[in-house]
Amino acid sequence: MKKLLPVLFILLTVNVAAQNKDYLISTDGLGAIKLGMSQAELEKLIAKKIPLTNPDDTISGAWYDSAKIRYKNIDVEVNFQRRYVTNDSFYMTVRWIGAKSPLCKTASGIGIGSDKLKIISAFNGYYMDIMPVYFNEGKEKSKTMSTISVREDVEGYTILFNLVNKKVVSFEIFPVYDDEE
Repeated sequence: MKKLLPVLFILLTVNVAAQNKDYLISTDGLGAIKLGMSQAELEKLIAKKIPLTNPDDTISGAWYDSAKIRYKNIDVEVNFQRRYVTNDSFYMTVRWIGAKSPLCKTASGIGIGSDKLKIISAFNGYYMDIMPVYFNEGKEKSKTMSTISVREDVEGYTILFNLVNKKVVSFEIFPVYDDEE
């Protein structure tokens, strides 16, 4: 019995560590869901066909589509961007990921419920934007809602933490590039 307990402890520790990687928030994605991966790759990952809201919209020229999926027992929203191979052939790639699950955390432990100061200290050295949320076409500033975006440089993959009363309630992952160059 004494030999069985350490083995069970090791198995439990390995299982918990593997689960944590499934919910790891990083600038390039959430767990195995990565920005830039194709819809086919994501469908293979979750072992399910992803119904898009506008899959065959070539008339309006819509470049984007979205879906709500279930990944490792959490709800995740995903936006796709159309990538053309030829004029008649295209595929969809992940361009935005969002979730609200308390299981999701960054490597430094930032997740749902983390406070504003913890984010600032955890991402010291990263490029950061801290902004209030505005309503009514930018005329009314929220007293309780704000966002903090973090990325490694001025441009690149970004984690946006949405806060209410200085606590994280959800997060989004997406690229930020300056198209004016």
